[in-house]
Amino acid sequence: MMKHDNSTNFIRNELDNIKDHKVELHGGCVACHMIFRLKEKLESSEQNAADLLSEVLTSDLILNRKFIDVVEKIHMSDRHLGGSFALRERESKDSYLEAYFSNVLDELTSDLIASSHQIILRKLLLSYLALYLAQTIGVDYHAATEELYYLLRKDDSKNSKISQLIAKFESKIKTYAEPESR
Repeated sequence: MMKHDNSTNFIRNELDNIKDHKVELHGGCVACHMIFRLKEKLESSEQNAADLLSEVLTSDLILNRKFIDVVEKIHMSDRHLGGSFALRERESKDSYLEAYFSNVLDELTSDLIASSHQIILRKLLLSYLALYLAQTIGVDYHAATEELYYLLRKDDSKNSKISQLIAKFESKIKTYAEPESR
């Protein structure tokens, strides 16, 4: 496996190449490109490469900041996405993100009080599916959500599969919770 310092330098250089358009992403994702380049360099799995990228960025806050700056430059500024968010200063972006992060946690906490855990698990699972579709087919989250609901309305067996997965989650959670209750 690549040493941490070598990985840091590799990531820094690759980010510079992306930022300076020396690497063509062909409309792809900066983070995915980094993971696949690390995977090639390490001759390892995507998961190992993703873990290494996360580890390096977590341990080097300056590189982490550079990474998000390049992501925003490519995904928002260069591609004219992200609207006014892309034009904000970093501190304003951080405040905005922190506020919405808190809002989501507050919403889920409220859901925990008002709804069953099955409904919350379904909500989280559908959000994940919509996000995955958005990333995979290259549309925004709203469009992906509508595509997902179209699919669920078209084929009710998909709803059954979601219910089965939720039941598996519940079973797994109960398995982990049982030793604590003894």
